[in-house]
Amino acid sequence: MKKWNVKQPDEPRQRSLSNALGISRAIGQLLINRGLYDIEQARTFLTGGIAELYNPFLMEGMHEAVARLNRAIAKKEKILIHGDYDVDGITSISILIFTLRGLGVDPLYYIPDRLTEGYGLSSGGVEEAIKAGARLVVTVDCGISSSKEVESLNSHGIDVIITDHHEVPEVLPPAYAIINPLQKHCAYPDKNLSGVSVTFKLCEALCSEFHNKDVWQHLDLVALGTVSDVAPLIGENRILVKEGLKLLKNGGANKGIRALIEVSGIKTKEPGSFEIGFILGPRINAAGRLGSAREAVELFLTDDDAKAKSLAEKLNKANRERQKIEGLTLKEAMSKVEREINFKEHKVIVLHKEEWHTGVIGIVASRIADRFYRPCILISTKDGVGRGSGRSIENFHLFEAIAGCGDFLKEYGGHKYACGLTIGEENLANFIKSINEIADTVLTSDDLIPGLDIDMEISLGSLDDGVIEDMNRLQPFGESNPEPVFCSRNLKLVRPARIIKSEHVKLWVSDGGRTFEAIGFGLARNSDIEAVIKKSPAMDLAYTVSFNHWQGTQTIQLKIKDIRAAHP
Repeated sequence: MKKWNVKQPDEPRQRSLSNALGISRAIGQLLINRGLYDIEQARTFLTGGIAELYNPFLMEGMHEAVARLNRAIAKKEKILIHGDYDVDGITSISILIFTLRGLGVDPLYYIPDRLTEGYGLSSGGVEEAIKAGARLVVTVDCGISSSKEVESLNSHGIDVIITDHHEVPEVLPPAYAIINPLQKHCAYPDKNLSGVSVTFKLCEALCSEFHNKDVWQHLDLVALGTVSDVAPLIGENRILVKEGLKLLKNGGANKGIRALIEVSGIKTKEPGSFEIGFILGPRINAAGRLGSAREAVELFLTDDDAKAKSLAEKLNKANRERQKIEGLTLKEAMSKVEREINFKEHKVIVLHKEEWHTGVIGIVASRIADRFYRPCILISTKDGVGRGSGRSIENFHLFEAIAGCGDFLKEYGGHKYACGLTIGEENLANFIKSINEIADTVLTSDDLIPGLDIDMEISLGSLDDGVIEDMNRLQPFGESNPEPVFCSRNLKLVRPARIIKSEHVKLWVSDGGRTFEAIGFGLARNSDIEAVIKKSPAMDLAYTVSFNHWQGTQTIQLKIKDIRAAHP
């Protein structure tokens, strides 16, 4: 069962925001729950646009990077862009290529093979730059921990500009310029940028030197990469994603994105963060997980409708294959959990197996972390070397934890909730022991109980179309700006529950005045919830609320987050 953390109303601040911004008290409370107490901050959150973006030259390293790129453009030097194989990296590569092409330069690009090279500025990328005669390498969404590779490039007379958003190591690579808002002395106000947002800021700064505004037409790519990377949808990320979604809504999107929307079967005319995160993003990621991420880059770069459709269909097919491999890996991993994990001793679940597909172990680690609410790292071993991917929970900073085990690792990187690592097979036992010792000092037993943050308690009678329309002003929802969760108490079933496809549960609940349909996706097999539905005379319900459109009719539907027996 989950811990319900119901936020307490702050009526004075509710009044203040409501009166100043002309919004309902409920929306005022939702803003307060997201840390937006200041009237101007809240106004920017609700209505802020491009005018509120910070000057990109506030970012440390930006002047040096733009000056070096200007020189490369003027001298027609060969430039190689080195990116990552996920959506954030792929969209970063694409937007930088578009920008440089618009300024008269056609750069090369390199993406490491996830299966053989792993994450980061790779030796393969170094060799490619040398072989191609590049004079400048620009990394996007990677490179902040790649000192050895930067030194190698420098030794061949190749300058390096690093753009990244991952945690910064104590010793920085000897690059010509480093653009990362997390640098210790960087004065840039927004520290939460996605990798593609950082790349966009470089492109914005570079284009400003040439009075070129083409970069703004690629905000759909920024939205795609930012949402897919689960970056916080606050501050500049939020503004950039909102503006990017307008391109999707108005049909002005990149041809490759439009083709992917079509083959994915998305019916809505206004794709949002849900469609990006759960439908488009996985298909783009599938390219790098199972094959070459270059196909995804070429999808975004092409201006040919037929080619866009063909590439989109390839990604769709790769995603189906990824789902099959993922399902098998999850089944094997769950079996290993049952055999190998002692939950009294292992606060961090670390599993390893020979030749697990490294393209899916991160997704499977995420599923296991969600299932058992413990940090999880899956490691695929081959020829004595393990490549791992991890996902974490609320109160465990995964990057800091693996950094504390650095003596046992060949390479590692990441942030609070996700990591990647390379390890010698002989060090696995020591690594598992070490990271669990760290977890013992950090995690309490309460930390291992999942929490459910609830924005407010309301009666079913207070739900109407106006509340939902007001609430939708907070979109796009995502990391750090979740879809609002409400709870209502002492509800009763007005008809028997229905089970749909053996996975989902549908209820009709009433507080004695209003009755609503409520659906719980994936909750049919939850024994705790099943017991409440069957045995409790009344229940408390936590849920999100939205419109359900069916056969031309619009109704209010509750989407269940949790159910528990009503308190007396």
